[in-house]
Amino acid sequence: MPRDYFDIMDATQSVPDEAGLDCRDLDEAHRQARTLIADAMTGPEATRIDWCAWRVEVRDEVHGLVFTVPFPVTLR
Repeated sequence: MPRDYFDIMDATQSVPDEAGLDCRDLDEAHRQARTLIADAMTGPEATRIDWCAWRVEVRDEVHGLVFTVPFPVTLR
């Protein structure tokens, strides 16, 4: 099972994923990225952050970019 890494970033800050997750396929990796976004946007400091420039970059085992998931303006 491939390991994917989920780096959270905006234009000036980056939170690299050192551990990664084993995902069966790209659909599972996309679901994991959306879950990560939802968790970040509902955390204790979430209301103090302007999320519009943030994104999750999903990377493969050699840290090549697979796809990017932008943070939504608001959580649904």
